[in-house]
Amino acid sequence: MLSNVTRSFRHRDFRLLWTGAFLSFTGSWIQQIAQGWLVLELTHDYAKVGLVAFCGMAPVTVLGPFAGTLADTFDRRRLLVLAQLIFGCGALFLFLAIHFEFIQYYQILIVATIGGVTGAFEMPTRQSIISRVVPPEDLAAAIPLNAMTFNGARIIGPTIGAFLLKHFGAASCYALNAVSYFGLIFAALMIRSDLRAVAREPMPIGDLLFEGMKFIFRDPRLRLLFIMEATVSGFGLVYLSQMPAFVKDNLLLKEEGLGLAFTFVGIGAVLGLILAAGMAQSKHKGTLVGGAMASMGAALVALTFLRGIWVFPLLSIVGGAAIIQFNTTNALFQTMSPERLRGRVISMHVWALAGMGPIGALLFGYIAENTKTKHDYPFAGIPLVLFLGGLIVLAGAVWGFTQRKYLRDLTPLKA
Repeated sequence: MLSNVTRSFRHRDFRLLWTGAFLSFTGSWIQQIAQGWLVLELTHDYAKVGLVAFCGMAPVTVLGPFAGTLADTFDRRRLLVLAQLIFGCGALFLFLAIHFEFIQYYQILIVATIGGVTGAFEMPTRQSIISRVVPPEDLAAAIPLNAMTFNGARIIGPTIGAFLLKHFGAASCYALNAVSYFGLIFAALMIRSDLRAVAREPMPIGDLLFEGMKFIFRDPRLRLLFIMEATVSGFGLVYLSQMPAFVKDNLLLKEEGLGLAFTFVGIGAVLGLILAAGMAQSKHKGTLVGGAMASMGAALVALTFLRGIWVFPLLSIVGGAAIIQFNTTNALFQTMSPERLRGRVISMHVWALAGMGPIGALLFGYIAENTKTKHDYPFAGIPLVLFLGGLIVLAGAVWGFTQRKYLRDLTPLKA
């Protein structure tokens, strides 16, 4: 198992991409800690916390199925660098707004929306680069290892962010995030692999945009994986956008508690990624996906009722289960698709992962805000949201197991 986890680091370009992404994501998690806390202090409104998450993810809902077309059509290096510059400018603006005391809630929404539009194109571009910097035989192991950049950063980023937020204020978190994007810019410029678009026959724009979507939905196996992933994204990941409210109002903790909560999610995610990488060559990936989904749903329901020290191990289970499902699905999408469609197939994974998220964030944020004083605990506010989300995820896992014949044979497709 250990050799599967580490084998991709033999390749210089992969090490560059991994290190640059890790630095960038560490900055993003530092900012994430400050942003949720800042919005809650500015508005004291759960729904408005959810609205920021909605604005950051909604562009993927609209653009997600088509965003991979850019990755398949244009130079990935230039797209990646441009995206990091846009992200950095947004973080820099909010740093200045906080530092010079002209910060307004609407400014956070605008920056989140611009970041969401940029991210819709950046995610499939960055992920499709992996197949260019590692050979095909290492791809299945490289995908979860690459995801460890995001989730490894989730362990240390929130801790750093909570410290900075408490001692230096939110502005310091945004400033450090703005600087962190240079890590991925440097990596993109130093990669030696050819990141230009694959030569292709001219085709109508409609075929170019929708070919990846048709590739996913015409096969029942990929379609099932897509629906299961979208269910978790829409109804399970809502806990992330509402974490500041959950920690502050339900756990009665301060900034350090928020950092600790995200850190435990990150610990679970990293352990999950190690398991996913170790099973890169397993024939039981479908069972792994279904089991992870069921575990996440059960843990969310348990979070509704438990308090104290039990919360943090449960958060690790939620983080680990989600990441096992997402990254195993991502690996299957990539290994079961041809190179010419890689960017567009990944964009469908991104759409399932982030495209449903805005709906859940907005809906559950509204539910949490409008039930927090009207019902008795636990069926009020954030606990109610966790309970509903967990039940829906559990139901999706049960349905997936009824379709298990499609999860048994996940060999690469001929295309």
